[in-house]
Amino acid sequence: MSEVLFKYRVHPGDFFRNAEIAKLPDPNNDLEGFLIWFLDDYQSDERIAYINDLWKLLEDQQVTPVQVNEKTFYSNGEIQAEITELESQLKDEAYRNFYDLLRENKIQIIDRDEE
Repeated sequence: MSEVLFKYRVHPGDFFRNAEIAKLPDPNNDLEGFLIWFLDDYQSDERIAYINDLWKLLEDQQVTPVQVNEKTFYSNGEIQAEITELESQLKDEAYRNFYDLLRENKIQIIDRDEE
């Protein structure tokens, strides 16, 4: 399968994205890349910081009850379930935004032959 390329027609106005041609990230294999490109306000979204905190807890192999953002988790399974739910919500928002950007002609899909 060939790479799908795209570009913003106008610079989106933040530090993470630009108006250069880029490879369209596959949200199933590169969720973070997809969210960076297509989630509104990725850099200031508190849910991203929250997910990062939860991943750190999983990496630390925390087994005792731990409280994060007023939620108490009693197992790594509960932490993983919270991450999965949040990532699903963020992915849905990014998909909707991607569709809106296409519909409003704010991004362009690039044919490799047109490069």
